[in-house]
Amino acid sequence: MSDPNETPAPKRRGLKIALALSLALNLAIVGLVGGAVLGARGGFGDGQRDGPPALRTLGLGPFVVALDREDRAALRGRIEAEADPLREERRAIGQALRAVQAALLSDPFDRGAAEAAFTQSRARVVSLQEVGHGALLDQIETMSPSERAALAENLNRVMRRYGGRR
Repeated sequence: MSDPNETPAPKRRGLKIALALSLALNLAIVGLVGGAVLGARGGFGDGQRDGPPALRTLGLGPFVVALDREDRAALRGRIEAEADPLREERRAIGQALRAVQAALLSDPFDRGAAEAAFTQSRARVVSLQEVGHGALLDQIETMSPSERAALAENLNRVMRRYGGRR
């Protein structure tokens, strides 16, 4: 006869499947966040992995669409001038995501390590956004009142189109 204290195999198998699916989902989320933060394409679509980050990864999403071509190019120029510090921030975000990955793979799960890595990553993302917002404000300062009004109208259209107001 079998041992009455032994757990039936189907329950163990189900638990293993659930844990594997949970790990896969967590890794997928970390990958998506990492890809978004690091700019999966790197640069501005020029294929350089170590170039300046895309404008959208600097917290400028709607403005990328709302700015006219010349202002967008000038903004890119301002950000390219900050390429070295931004590259270091992106590397630090990558290191933090690798630390999260290590915590996900640890047994038992190391919540403290994952939380510390997320805290570090969040601080770096905020730093990237500060650079992006500062460059955008510098660009806006160069605009005339009519250019700023046109930007505001374009931004309004972008926000309506992407769910701000219908």
